[in-house]
Amino acid sequence: MIHRDSRESPFYPGDHLTQDERLQRFVEQSKAQARYIESQILHQNNATRSINLDVARLPVVYEPRTFYVATLGLGTFPGERPPFKNYYLMIDSGSELTWLQCEGATKAFNQDMPLYPWHLSTTYHPMPCNTHPLCKGDRCNANGECIYERSYQAGSVTAGVLAKETLTVRSDIGGSESMELYMGCGFNQENFDIGDNHLRGKPDLIAGILGLGSGSWSFVNQLGDEGQGKYSYCFEPYNSNIGGSDTYLRFGEDAKIGGAFSKVYTTPMVVTQFPTQLYYLKLEDISVGNNKIRFPRGTFEVNSKGVGGTAIDSGTPISMMYKYHFDRVANLVKEHFSKLGVEYIGSQEYFDVCFRLRGKFDINNYPSITYHFQQADYVISDYKANFVMLSIDTVCLAIFSRDSNTPSLLLGAMQQINKRILYNVMDQSLSFASEHCELDS
Repeated sequence: MIHRDSRESPFYPGDHLTQDERLQRFVEQSKAQARYIESQILHQNNATRSINLDVARLPVVYEPRTFYVATLGLGTFPGERPPFKNYYLMIDSGSELTWLQCEGATKAFNQDMPLYPWHLSTTYHPMPCNTHPLCKGDRCNANGECIYERSYQAGSVTAGVLAKETLTVRSDIGGSESMELYMGCGFNQENFDIGDNHLRGKPDLIAGILGLGSGSWSFVNQLGDEGQGKYSYCFEPYNSNIGGSDTYLRFGEDAKIGGAFSKVYTTPMVVTQFPTQLYYLKLEDISVGNNKIRFPRGTFEVNSKGVGGTAIDSGTPISMMYKYHFDRVANLVKEHFSKLGVEYIGSQEYFDVCFRLRGKFDINNYPSITYHFQQADYVISDYKANFVMLSIDTVCLAIFSRDSNTPSLLLGAMQQINKRILYNVMDQSLSFASEHCELDS
């Protein structure tokens, strides 16, 4: 996966962006993703494969509003080289359906690549209505085809036809690997806040969404038995000078975790009482350094309407926390720095809790933050994952406070750096281990 700000990324904005401008993009995406997830929850309340997962790789780049974007080859176009067409799809661990904009769309956001020419692909097959278990209950169009509609943040909507198509991805041993993919062919996209990079002189590469969330339509579940319902990633620390991560999404047997010197921790996913495409975890308490806050039992439980709970989401750059809980964490952080004689200076720019450092500050004096999940402590000891330097003498807690409790905590990508994260959808668990992610290749 290639970070949006890496010089190797096709989205690279150039060297002119300041650290403040880069942070602002992180802030905007974190808040937008939180609104998106909340809107999904509120909205919910009113396969065959042939791909060799041991060698398949999805090249991924970072895009500021959607974080990570994967490159996928779709369709079969005889006489063309390659015989498929490459498209960039947003990686979304909070939704299940994979879709892209299709030729003939009545409404679409701007993209540089032509809308998908589905009618020219020999392997494109619209799904007949009510003939497939994944299509049960969906509506039909006048042609007897199964159709879909999905809502996202700020009223964004995609609608179109559900279809079976061939997906081709690069192999790390040369050549490519292919599989059948059930996806959405989007003929009506409204209110998406993407497709305007051209206004800033940048390419509009995004064509749709790659759904990695929990659900029957999820790309992970479509990988079949050899996929084992597993995928993993490892994010490098963000570096404002050289850009961000080059790493991989891995699936099935290739989604390994742990090594000779790393301990693997596993926590069960929460089986919710409401339909969701998010991955919820049972958070029991939070510590700052060696001081446990001691939240009352059940503080972070999610109810039957999706209020509360803790979700892990790679699409949220910086963690978002319900204000009541955030204030408790922030108070311990303030106490920690006060004992070191570090001045608290309140909110600065986009962050609520900031400090002024005087002289050289030992990085070992930053407090760790531990999320005590059921059966597993998620310890974030790397100060680059817990704090953001706004200037040479100003440092801020890298968690955003929010008024909404839906969910209580979104554990973002910045708080996942230098950890291998493995999702096991089959046995409903999440595993993590410390790892130098820059070595992932």
